[in-house]
Amino acid sequence: MTPEQGKVFPRGKVRLAVLASFVFLIAAAMLFPMLKASDDKVEWISPAQPPEKATSVGEFRGIALQLHSGWEGNPFEEYIDQIAATTANTICFVIPAYQENCSSNSIFIDIRRTPNDARIRRLIDHAKSRDLRVLIMPVVLLDQPREDEWRGKISPEDWDCWWENYSDVVVKYAKLAKWKHVDIFVVGSELISTELFSDRWRQLISKVRSIYDGRLAYSANWDHYRPIEWWDELDIVGMTSYYDLTDGQEPTLERLIEAWKPIKEEVLEWQAKINRPIVFTEVGWPNQKTCAQYPWNYYASSEPDPQAQANCFEAFFRTWSQEPTVSGYVVWEWPNSPSMKTGPEDIGYVPTGKPAMDVIERYYSMPLRGASQPCQTGPATSE
Repeated sequence: MTPEQGKVFPRGKVRLAVLASFVFLIAAAMLFPMLKASDDKVEWISPAQPPEKATSVGEFRGIALQLHSGWEGNPFEEYIDQIAATTANTICFVIPAYQENCSSNSIFIDIRRTPNDARIRRLIDHAKSRDLRVLIMPVVLLDQPREDEWRGKISPEDWDCWWENYSDVVVKYAKLAKWKHVDIFVVGSELISTELFSDRWRQLISKVRSIYDGRLAYSANWDHYRPIEWWDELDIVGMTSYYDLTDGQEPTLERLIEAWKPIKEEVLEWQAKINRPIVFTEVGWPNQKTCAQYPWNYYASSEPDPQAQANCFEAFFRTWSQEPTVSGYVVWEWPNSPSMKTGPEDIGYVPTGKPAMDVIERYYSMPLRGASQPCQTGPATSE
C-alpha cells in the first residue's frame, strides 16, 4: 500500500464520492435501453418524446375526397353528404397543387382544378355540420409528367426555390386549417425524394406549428417510412397501405391475412421506437384482378374483381382494426365528380356499389377502443 493509498479521506469527500457513484449507476441504467446490440454493431436509439396531441384508438374512420375541380357547380357538398350517410366519422379533403414535371422549381394552384379558399372553407363547414371530423392533406401532382415520373421522384433544378414554393403552399392551407379548426393537417404526402432534407422539413413543420394548433401528420409511402428522421416533430405517423400481398397468387382472404402478419410485426417493432400512433392515410385497392399484387397501379388490369377488392379490405381491417397503436384509417376514395364511375364494373378505387363498401361500413361501425397506446406492440385485447 502506497502512502497515498493509506490516506484517510475527510467525511465530506467520501460522501461526494458515494454520490457520484450513485449518479453514474443511474445514468448507466438510463443509457442501457438506448443501445441495441446487433450481430456486428451497436445501434444508437434516441428516446422519442410522446406526441403533442394525443389520439384515441380508431378515432379517425375516414374516407378521402379529392378536391379536383375549381368549378363552383361541382357537387362536393353532395359527396360530403354521402360520406356522412355511411358509418365513417371523418373526411379527408385532398387538395392538389401542381408542378410541371419532376425537375420543375415552381408549384402552383390551378384555379380550374382546385377549389378556391372560400369554397374549401364552406366545404369544411358543411362536413362539420354533418358531424364529420376533418383532415386536410395538400398533395403535389405533376401537370405534365415525363416517363415514369411521379411526385416521389421530384428533383428540381433549384431545391431552394422548390422548398420556398412548397412551403408557401403548405402554410397557405395550414392557415385555413387553423381558421376552421381542422382535426389533422398533413404537411406532405409521398414526397420520397425530399424526405432526407431533414432540416428543411423541421423548419417547415416548426412554421406550421406556429400557425396551426391541431394534430400534425405526414403521409409516407408504405415502403419508405423508415428513412424519415423527423417523425418526432409530428403527432401522427401517416402511411399508405399499398403492399404487394400475393406476389401473383390468388388473393384469397386466408392468403391476404397471412401476408399482413410479417408486415404488421415489422411496422410495430419500428413504431415502438418512434412512439407515434399511426393513421393509415390511404387504404385502397382498385377493383381489379391484380389489386392485391399491384394496389398502387390502377392501370395494371382492365378486368374487375369485386371479391378480390373486398378481400383486401377485410384482411386489412382484421389485421389493424383492433391494434392499440392505430388511431385511424382513410379509405381511398369517394367519387368526386359527376363523371366518375362507380359500381361492380368500375375498375377504380371507389368502393361504393361494391362488396368492399359493406366491409368498410361494418368495421367503421364498431365502437372506439379508448385511449391510444403508441408503444404497445403486443396483441390487442378484444372488445
